[in-house]
Amino acid sequence: MPEVGPRIAVYGKGRSFLFAGGILAALLAAACGFALLLAHRALRGFGFGFSSDVGTLTSVGYGVLTLGVIIALGFWWLALRQTRVVLRQNAITVSDQYGRRTDFYADIEDLCMFFWGGLGYRATPEDPWVLINARTTRYDDLSERLCALHVEQRGERLFATLTAGQNVSFRCVVDEVALSKGFVASRTMNHPTYDLVLTTEQLRVQGKAIPVRSIAEVKSDAWIERSAIVDDHGNLFHSVHPAAVMSFDVLCRLLQRLQDTHTAHPHLFG
Repeated sequence: MPEVGPRIAVYGKGRSFLFAGGILAALLAAACGFALLLAHRALRGFGFGFSSDVGTLTSVGYGVLTLGVIIALGFWWLALRQTRVVLRQNAITVSDQYGRRTDFYADIEDLCMFFWGGLGYRATPEDPWVLINARTTRYDDLSERLCALHVEQRGERLFATLTAGQNVSFRCVVDEVALSKGFVASRTMNHPTYDLVLTTEQLRVQGKAIPVRSIAEVKSDAWIERSAIVDDHGNLFHSVHPAAVMSFDVLCRLLQRLQDTHTAHPHLFG
């Protein structure tokens, strides 16, 4: 088994979150202390007049203290539930309330980037999904780095598989499911899928095929939420929601590499 490699970056467990909770709890504790001090001075008659029952001040003070403790415990509980992500040279480690898990980028078969933030991945269909929401500290940097590492290392493995004469498949969900995942990054990810199959010569999906040489572009339009594969005559071969094809960026990289190889070494593919 390859080494996970040196650490690249760590995400999650933001200090600002705990700092804000600590400041709020400290302010409430100070308010409690002030109320109890006023109550003490009123009881001793140290130049402080209070028209109501002095016990009210005491009750307010302890009430504020209780609220501060509840808030502090709440922030501590939320901090424990925050996802911690470590990106290493060859693998990603995620620690959350469900446990700790490490996956090599080259092993991840399905990477789903939610349209409105958040991502999910799994190594195989038998593995549970790992979900990372967009509230994770420095999420934009995390998603960009993870996607790039996945494209590089998973793409390299699949390209070797293709050049060895084997097919590779990308799982797809129907557009209705992809659209819902674009808006709600829920933990319900086990939906029926269909395969998009790639060989060195052609791309096949839902009973139709297109030669790799004939693919002019794969384009995505965020406004209309569509990704389209267009041939060299400008005809639409296949159109899906951008989140429908899992590991879509890996597919795009493979198509480009295959076309480049066809152009540079046409004899390799007959």
